[in-house]
Amino acid sequence: MSEVTLRQLEYFAAVAETQSVTNAARLCHVSQGAVSLALGQLEHALGVTLAMRQRGRGIALTPEGQEVATRARFITEQVERLREAVAQVHTGLSGRLAIGVFTTVAVHVVPHLIDWFCTRHPDVQLVFVEGSGPEIQEALFAGRTQLSIGYEAQFGQDCDSEVIHEFHRKVLLSPSHPLAEFDEISFAQLAQYPAAFLDLEPALQYTLAEFQRYGVSANVGWLLANVPSIHSVVGRGLAYSLLMQPAESSVEDRPLVFRPLSDATHSNSLVAAMPVGISRSAMVSEAVACLHAQWT
Repeated sequence: MSEVTLRQLEYFAAVAETQSVTNAARLCHVSQGAVSLALGQLEHALGVTLAMRQRGRGIALTPEGQEVATRARFITEQVERLREAVAQVHTGLSGRLAIGVFTTVAVHVVPHLIDWFCTRHPDVQLVFVEGSGPEIQEALFAGRTQLSIGYEAQFGQDCDSEVIHEFHRKVLLSPSHPLAEFDEISFAQLAQYPAAFLDLEPALQYTLAEFQRYGVSANVGWLLANVPSIHSVVGRGLAYSLLMQPAESSVEDRPLVFRPLSDATHSNSLVAAMPVGISRSAMVSEAVACLHAQWT
């Protein structure tokens, strides 16, 4: 049996309503030939005659045609309601918005997003999925989130990424660290001291590759799961670290300083990412606008 298509049902519902191929074509904004072809295909697919042409009196439906017409009208009405519902979700600023956020970025963007939507769009329910780069990308392509926020190195070519703010890695130190006296610091200088790095991919791989690019190896003292722990270790003068976001003190209230690298490094900008080919909903566009406003 041939496949029944929505277009065939739409055209047949118009024929049943107008009792005329000519008027059905006008109603559907297509040619008479297109309606006649769809009617013939539908009859072939169902294996029955649905309509009989009556010279001078238009179209008469067979009993089978009357049954199909009733169901065709119901199906086309439901499809139209579906279109309207999807349009409302896509263009409206209400409903659920799930956002994937790279772990280290969450503390910087989540409070701002919540404040923005609570103030401007209280009908939007924000849900955040925090994780590593691969985790938030997997959630995005699995459809669990509508937007991902992280660093550009975390997203591949199958993502459409918009730069929110350009960042470069900088050296985080205790003021008592021997390197704190320098205005700029090289990778060769850093290699002489123990480091505390974030144990998240691809952040760790990216960091170690930068040392290798300058012919040295990092002295990795500790791999830690979160930034506050790194701040505490660095604040005690036990290590340095390389991070994107500056901090004035650790959670233990120990002072921290931020120094630029003297060696050239690639930028690793903060980006908002979606799968390529997916159009933005109004809620996603508003979230991106919020992030731009944060760094303006």
